[in-house]
Amino acid sequence: MFLVLLACFFQPILAEAANAENMADEQTEKSTDQQDMDTLAQAGISQALQAIAKSGGLYPFGMISINGDLKAVGFSGDRDKALPEDQWAQALFLKLQKIGEEQPEVDMLSMYRLHTITNDAGEKVVGVWAQVDHRNVRPWVIFVPLIKNDQGKHEVGEPIYYATEQPLFVEHGEQE
Repeated sequence: MFLVLLACFFQPILAEAANAENMADEQTEKSTDQQDMDTLAQAGISQALQAIAKSGGLYPFGMISINGDLKAVGFSGDRDKALPEDQWAQALFLKLQKIGEEQPEVDMLSMYRLHTITNDAGEKVVGVWAQVDHRNVRPWVIFVPLIKNDQGKHEVGEPIYYATEQPLFVEHGEQE
């Protein structure tokens, strides 16, 4: 799979001159915690897109943040003994929740995997699904679609952001 990576694939708004001021206003309205979540999401999505460009696929992985230091959480072991992607994604979700419970110094957790959605036209669209959670902020999911262009190559589409009711930090779920 060949990807044409766009320089601004993390931005919810394309960097057009007319929108640049609006983007700056949105960034200043975000809390420091939300900006940190954006930074973590950008790092993970970037790694996911690099893996897809290199190998044509993506095995789910997570990232944790401790005071801004990012660490990857993924499968380690013999590839032949790896779980199918959907089973590993479930196990990884639980593993990240456990890390959040047992390590209070972890301030953010995130998870990245390939996901397929059906668009409004009924077409299947594959993309990178990212869940980002902060101890102090509601968790978010970001879907970055990989859209086929006229030449049959995949381009990174505009990210879709939405809140989730399945937090990585267990205490978020207990509060609701």
